[in-house]
Amino acid sequence: MRRWIVLVLLLIIGTTFLGCATTGLQSELILNDEYFHVAHREIQNAKESIYLVAYLFLVYDYQDAYSNRLLEDLIGAHERDVDIHVILEYPKPEYMDEEGPANQKVYEKLKAAGIDVRFDKPEITTHSKVLIIDEETIIAGSHNYSFSGLKYNNETSLLMRDRAKAKRLIKYFEQIN
Repeated sequence: MRRWIVLVLLLIIGTTFLGCATTGLQSELILNDEYFHVAHREIQNAKESIYLVAYLFLVYDYQDAYSNRLLEDLIGAHERDVDIHVILEYPKPEYMDEEGPANQKVYEKLKAAGIDVRFDKPEITTHSKVLIIDEETIIAGSHNYSFSGLKYNNETSLLMRDRAKAKRLIKYFEQIN
């Protein structure tokens, strides 16, 4: 009897660990300015598709700004024939500066590069910050694609590799209008 109990316990423990190993779930915590390096790496390694939902995506006059470099990464991925789709928060008057509404410049640059980009509806706020790569890798959290959001703010995001959740997020992406 004791032998059977030990065998059953070993079987339960073994299948539990095997289940964890076979789900393929991997995660990485991304804090503060680590986001740029992780997103840069993942976009450069993209093979098939990229979906991005961004509340704030700004470009700056100085070339080395992290958000400028991520914009260049997206355009470079498009040139490598990666299928790219972007949804940006509709430019609201309260976020206007001397150069125009937030997200407008990025929209224009992505559109000029031939990338599928659109704004959400003006009456809805899309506050999501989600990057989905190759229908498996998800980066979601608080990081805006702005100088402060990528360089100086206290921000948290999480990278995970999970095909089921990525596919669910892509369906969510497709429903945003």
